[in-house]
Amino acid sequence: MKERHIVGYTLLGSILAFLLIFLLTRDVEMPENQAMPWQSYLNEQGQTVVFELTMGRSQLIDAARQFGVEIEASLFEREHIEPELEVYFPSTKVGGIGANIILNLAVDAQHLEMLRKNIDQSMLMPSGVKKTTFTTTGEALMSHYQIKSLSFVPKTDLSEEVMLNLFGKPEQIESASPSVSYWHYPQKGLRIIVDDEHKEILEFFNQ
Repeated sequence: MKERHIVGYTLLGSILAFLLIFLLTRDVEMPENQAMPWQSYLNEQGQTVVFELTMGRSQLIDAARQFGVEIEASLFEREHIEPELEVYFPSTKVGGIGANIILNLAVDAQHLEMLRKNIDQSMLMPSGVKKTTFTTTGEALMSHYQIKSLSFVPKTDLSEEVMLNLFGKPEQIESASPSVSYWHYPQKGLRIIVDDEHKEILEFFNQ
């Protein structure tokens, strides 16, 4: 009985926390001095910090304060691979730059058990990956899950010249195909996927 009460209070606290963030941020414009993606760095513990979010320490609720509470959360599962929980912010402006932001959240067995009680829809994708979405209650449960990585996808294509001006020369360039290359910036905790046919993707994670 005590365990049920603890779970109940935890759930209620998560929902109230997320509701509070919604009420505080729904009418607030992004600050003009908001941190920009090229300002990422490694802290003293070697963790990547971007947009004032620390990979491996900051939580989803911290990101909601930055990017708003309109999210789409999905769990991706396939055999012999660790499940991946992604939270997608579909429409965000960072310093006037329109972008999509995707967070990869850390989940353990207990998290997954709670989430499976709040499933909205599950589907098997053509790739064989199972995609699961969640109810509002399920999404609220995620508010205190830690952020493993952050992907920043600008809605405007970035030329190589612009990227070099903003981020400097990469420490390493890895060619994945004739049209795709990886630019590595380990001191920024950053990898840029440069794709001649699609939008660039900035991936921030602990090295």
